[in-house]
Amino acid sequence: MNKDLYAQKFAELKKEEDQLLINDIKEKSYWGIWIRYLIVVLGFLMFGFSFLRDMPLSLWLLLFVLFYNIMAHLLLWFKQKPGLRQITMTSVVFLAFDTLAITFLIYITGWVESPYWFLYLVLIVVSGFGMFSYYSLSVFIIALFSAVFYLVLLALAFLQIIPIYGASFNLSPRELLLVINNKAVFTTVSIFLFAATIYYFAKLLSQHRQELSQKNMELLVTLEKMKDVDRLKDDFVSTSSHELRTPLSIIRENISLIIDGVLGKVNETQQKLLVSSQSNVDRLARILDNLLDISRIESRLLTLNMQETNLVELVDKVVAMFKGRTVEKEIAVKLDCPEPIVIWCDPEQMLRVYINLIDNAIKYTERGGEIIIGVGYSDDKVVSFVQDNGVGLGAEDLSKIFERFVRIHPEDEASPKGTGLGLSICKGIIEMHGGNIWAESQKGVGAKFIFVLPRRRKHGERKS
Repeated sequence: MNKDLYAQKFAELKKEEDQLLINDIKEKSYWGIWIRYLIVVLGFLMFGFSFLRDMPLSLWLLLFVLFYNIMAHLLLWFKQKPGLRQITMTSVVFLAFDTLAITFLIYITGWVESPYWFLYLVLIVVSGFGMFSYYSLSVFIIALFSAVFYLVLLALAFLQIIPIYGASFNLSPRELLLVINNKAVFTTVSIFLFAATIYYFAKLLSQHRQELSQKNMELLVTLEKMKDVDRLKDDFVSTSSHELRTPLSIIRENISLIIDGVLGKVNETQQKLLVSSQSNVDRLARILDNLLDISRIESRLLTLNMQETNLVELVDKVVAMFKGRTVEKEIAVKLDCPEPIVIWCDPEQMLRVYINLIDNAIKYTERGGEIIIGVGYSDDKVVSFVQDNGVGLGAEDLSKIFERFVRIHPEDEASPKGTGLGLSICKGIIEMHGGNIWAESQKGVGAKFIFVLPRRRKHGERKS
């Protein structure tokens, strides 16, 4: 992935983040709409028992809130995919309407004596921590609306442009001016001090969120880089394996011709060297096959030739293949297969599973040890296992032995050699058949590898 592609990926992640922000504001706007509906309904229900002094004005207040709330609802409903700036400005406008409604409530519930000025602070909290937690400055916009509306209300009532509701109308003009001045200073200072406090904490929250978002985007880009490197590595391994197989086959064929004496007589020393070379060539060929197979399995390019297969026959075949090695190490092989076990699978790949598991069991079992191979039915599944009484595995190793290239204690000179791909291939094949594989073991006691497969073919699956 080049620099332009990284920039494109970063832009895509930024776009996704903006969309999440839009959805967040939209969801909170809907919450606000339903809360306003609830307030209006409760207001109408309590209308006759309300503490409000002027019922017609109270009714107008409820109708005003209902009207602009319906407008907000329709706007959000019709605009299914609003932009970030658009939905932010829309939400600010309707919060300003909320501020105006609170101002009207303060006016009809006692003017300077009304206790409901604290609702301004509630709106500031909602804007700072709820609606616009990403835009901390919004609290000052709401604070400004609150202060302006409140001061205008005080001025209009004092100048007798609007009537005064409350006991304050009994005061002399001088006393009333003093009350208004004190109330204006107290309320305005309270609003902006509260807004500054909310801004500080909302800003901290927003900064932490932005830092987390930035690190998350960087992590995702890094993950894409790692995936690219992993893909390049897999491509290299696959290509190299293909390219090396042909020369290895030629080398092996030439060694075979020399061993057979086609090119002339070979003495005993030469024979031993050639046989050793041929053995190492075969080992390299197996490693290349494993690399190709694990690459096909992980990319889901391995094709399974599914058919009805007797697993007991496969086990017998593998046991016969390893007869020489088990006899040489004096290992007793016991079969726990009471009946033919027929399953829907790829016999070639299942043969490889048993070859890898039994080969491992022989490698890690001491001379004179024992290996038990079992196959049996369990409801609609088939359970099979390969168990030995060899060196065993520690609990810390059980979770990683099926990973690629993992070998337990590879630094130990006495440890059997291998690529660490066999069990990974087994896991891939079993999972491609819809099964599971795991290991049970204790150090010094031995290991037991168990796999479970579906007994019957999947619905609609045909014989290959």
